[in-house]
Amino acid sequence: SMPPTNMPWPEPGKEEDWTSVDRVCREVLEANPEALLLPRIPMSPPTWWCEAHPDDVMLWDRGGQRRRPAVVASPEYRRDASERLRALVEHLEAEFGDHVAGYHPIGQNTGEWFYQDTWLSPLNGYSKASQTAWRRWLQDHYGSDAALQAAWGDPNVRCADAPVPSPEMRRAAPAGTLRHPIHERPLIDFAQFQQEMMADCVCHFARTVREASKGRKLVVFFYGYVFEFGAVANGPAISGHYALRKVLQSPDIDILCSPISYFDRALGESAPAMTAAESVALAGKMWLYEDDSRTYLASGHFATYHRSGADTLEQTKAMLLRNTGECAVRNFGTWWMDLGASGWFDDPAMWAQMDALRPLDEALLHQPRAFRPEVAAVIDEQSMIRVAAGGDKLTRPAVYEVRRPLGRMGTPYGQYLLDDVAAGRVKAKMYVFLTPWCLAPEQRRALLDATKGTMRIWCYAPGYQEPNRIAPPEAMQELTGFRLQETKQPQAWAVPTEVGKRLGLQQEFGTQQALRPLFAPVDAKPEETLFVYPDGTPAVALRQTGDGYSLFVGPPGLTSELLRLAARQAGVHLYASTDCNVYANGPFIVLHAASDGLLEIDTNTGTAVIDLLTGKSLGKGPKITLEVQHGVTRILQTGSTPSP
Repeated sequence: SMPPTNMPWPEPGKEEDWTSVDRVCREVLEANPEALLLPRIPMSPPTWWCEAHPDDVMLWDRGGQRRRPAVVASPEYRRDASERLRALVEHLEAEFGDHVAGYHPIGQNTGEWFYQDTWLSPLNGYSKASQTAWRRWLQDHYGSDAALQAAWGDPNVRCADAPVPSPEMRRAAPAGTLRHPIHERPLIDFAQFQQEMMADCVCHFARTVREASKGRKLVVFFYGYVFEFGAVANGPAISGHYALRKVLQSPDIDILCSPISYFDRALGESAPAMTAAESVALAGKMWLYEDDSRTYLASGHFATYHRSGADTLEQTKAMLLRNTGECAVRNFGTWWMDLGASGWFDDPAMWAQMDALRPLDEALLHQPRAFRPEVAAVIDEQSMIRVAAGGDKLTRPAVYEVRRPLGRMGTPYGQYLLDDVAAGRVKAKMYVFLTPWCLAPEQRRALLDATKGTMRIWCYAPGYQEPNRIAPPEAMQELTGFRLQETKQPQAWAVPTEVGKRLGLQQEFGTQQALRPLFAPVDAKPEETLFVYPDGTPAVALRQTGDGYSLFVGPPGLTSELLRLAARQAGVHLYASTDCNVYANGPFIVLHAASDGLLEIDTNTGTAVIDLLTGKSLGKGPKITLEVQHGVTRILQTGSTPSP
């Protein structure tokens, strides 16, 4: 990947100037004539364009005039930006063709195609262009004023003049953490509109690159951070990243990427993906980690900003081994990102790690293996766009932070979109349904059919809504096998019962805040009840059903202990029975230690085990013991001959 080139976008009647674009490319090729370029192309229009198109620049409800990117839904912006993008790609193809691997258009917040200022408090969507696009969307979506009036329960609303929902409506949460499917229909629709506009814009520019490069070059975009945006205070849907399925269906995109999650990326932690990465692979695309880890050489503004990182060369090597080893076993791409271009990776000892990983890469390139772990963490886009403002008190623990216990449970997990599971494309022994809050009746049945005979973990409010109504209580029971009733707890907090403690469950979890709605499995027997709410009502219960197991988890979040207990019950293979970050595929096991001490590993095979990095024998499986320190990475290979 390269530093951003600029995109010449001259005023009408002026010539474009390619000098600086060419200079950046030549600089790289002079340093390495073998290099393949992947230029980042900023898609934001210049000031003159914004001044000429005042209706097509973003407008927030509170100030927010610092940076004014164009409205992604604006046809004028899409047309003009596409024209400039096409010219740039054609120029680079003519000038540097064989040296260009692909193109990476960037735009909106930090170039990552989520709405500018998603993490801040102002709300966007109030420009003329947004309003026009919203009305067009309503017309396309509903087809008639009568259908819109019925859906919104408002006899006076019309597609041609429906207002963008007011900031007051968007900031309120009258029904609790989830939008009400009838009373707050305009807000759910507006959230859907905002996702689709961003996805359409991304797909539009992808098509431009595909055509301009005559289908010969890779097309790369940042998009789809469906786990990461669980932490957004105004609600995940503010981001515009919850139309990932739409983007995955575009034939014009080859690679989607993001930084490694900014959560849980320190030493001893799991470096999780921001997205449903395994669904990206199922769609025939590659997920790529931009590894902007703070190395021991990091300096400048970004080094202070990245709190978790490495302070010594040894720590840096352990971190890069973990990250790059994970990418190898999960079939991700990766690039090392020198943030602020100040030499974060300027040490040959770091690059020696890449050489050390060659046996891992080459084996997997020679004999590719799909990454199909026995545990699937499942997220649903439709449910996420129904999270109200302030709903991060639910989605931060339930979606964003839940990757920590998933990462530490001692076996690898995959990250999937719910529609893949419903379609029968995901085979696992344990499914963790993180956000199954809004399901149509046919989806409920499809999920149950596709996961027969497995462990199903149902989180928070499973089956609570259908797309157009609050579901009948039988829906939740059909899904989970439990009779769920609303409970008015002052805290959505889980405390282990004596039964739970006997099974090794020590840790409490959840949020200290009240959540509405919140459910209790009121028919859970004492021997099924693993955790209770503060007032003693059942909060977490495990039941054997006619076709597998059902674990209902009311409070948001999970613990690695609870996941291990469920995994054992489901017959999932645990490589470690204490907290450890594990990635595994085929004969390869990547371990990143979460604590100091002796780590017992069950390799799942009776064959010889070697340390991939040293070639030394570690004994014969299935059980081997390693002495590890917190934050150390070990890579094991089973069934292989040790080097002499």
